[in-house]
Amino acid sequence: MKKYTCLFLLLIGLVLPLCIQSCSTSETDVFGKERLLYFERQVKRPTDLSYEWVRVDTAVISVTHYPGEEKIEHPFRVVLIGDTLQEDAEYRVIIVDTLTNAREGMVTYPEKLYFRKGMVMDSLWMTIHTGEVEKDKEFYITLRLIANENFGIGYRGYSDVRLRFNNKASQPEWWDNRVEEVYLGAWSEKKFETFVLATGLTSFEGMAAGEMRFYSLKVKEYVGANNVTEDDGTPMIIPIY
Repeated sequence: MKKYTCLFLLLIGLVLPLCIQSCSTSETDVFGKERLLYFERQVKRPTDLSYEWVRVDTAVISVTHYPGEEKIEHPFRVVLIGDTLQEDAEYRVIIVDTLTNAREGMVTYPEKLYFRKGMVMDSLWMTIHTGEVEKDKEFYITLRLIANENFGIGYRGYSDVRLRFNNKASQPEWWDNRVEEVYLGAWSEKKFETFVLATGLTSFEGMAAGEMRFYSLKVKEYVGANNVTEDDGTPMIIPIY
């Protein structure tokens, strides 16, 4: 009995390492060869006190915030799982008809999409053609990643992006409480048009406090020099001093 027990233990000692090595190699090889893509869903952005998670797989754009622009481009970030590429490789998306009401010509994106070599994150750029967007209406288009010979699909629920856009006058996100209280005052469609005329800008995004003050003073000077009022005839208040 002791003889058989020793023989059994010897066989286990020989076979078990081979099984472990086989499983490990198999898993590594599969992961090494397989590449998956998904759309980035959210990013961490700083706030005055801490930070917040912001969804980036859906974008909302008003063409009224880009006066004079014929095209507005917006990127969605595509993320790679797996080994980086040695050469550019094509990936595919489709339009999800049931989640789209944009008409042909309103939004375009490249006919062929390529994830670039050496990258772990790339961008899919969508272009809104502002002249095609009817006034006072809202539209949306949804794209979905699909598998092809180069890539599979990554995390469940991360395969879609949606671009919502409209031609309605609305307060931009950058015109927040601080801009209202310190720099430009309460938003109005007329004041936004005046801001563009006075500065040549369409946004304060990415600007430091000193830059915002400089351009706010230009708006205030323009309002005073041209006797600009709100549409209802009331004074246009620019609080900066």
